[in-house]
Amino acid sequence: MSSSRQSLARREPALPPVQGNGRRSAHPRDARRAELEARISQQRLDVSHAMRELREATAPIDRGWAKVQQYRGPLVLVGGLIAARGGFRPKKGLSLLKRGLMSWVMIRRLRILFDK
Repeated sequence: MSSSRQSLARREPALPPVQGNGRRSAHPRDARRAELEARISQQRLDVSHAMRELREATAPIDRGWAKVQQYRGPLVLVGGLIAARGGFRPKKGLSLLKRGLMSWVMIRRLRILFDK
């Protein structure tokens, strides 16, 4: 044996004794580690499943928020115009706001009526 192999053999820890079936006896930490790893992998699967259910449950809210974000610019512009108009003539601004709300409700109801 060369000197490098001898020094390598000296540095390796001694192996546990071999049992009657030809296998080395497992250290108690190895069993505990395997148990913990199995538990961790099961918890990861549980969290993944829970996240999928959460995404499915909140999908309508997410779609609604995306729609609001899509129309955010025009909504801000209209809101600013209404606020500016309301500063000069408050009663006129409120009547325009009421008309706009009624128009929106009518359009929604007509769309529901004709979609059926």
